[in-house]
Amino acid sequence: MQILVKTLTGKRQSFNFEPSSSVYQIKMAIEEKEGIDAKQIRLIYSGKQMHDDMKLSDYRVVPGSTIHMILQLRGGHY
Repeated sequence: MQILVKTLTGKRQSFNFEPSSSVYQIKMAIEEKEGIDAKQIRLIYSGKQMHDDMKLSDYRVVPGSTIHMILQLRGGHY
């Protein structure tokens, strides 16, 4: 099924995945296409953060859905 990922710049990238695809697989595809480290990517669907070990079907993602990408900021010491 085709899903859209809204990137940091507001651009929508199209990806094809199976409902059984994991969130981690989506992050890896974004890393390949956008050059952003998968470990820094957070995906939001329907107002909820998606977890790497879950599948698209677990979140009831349907063809044509838009998933929002944000970056996970690392904490640090001053």
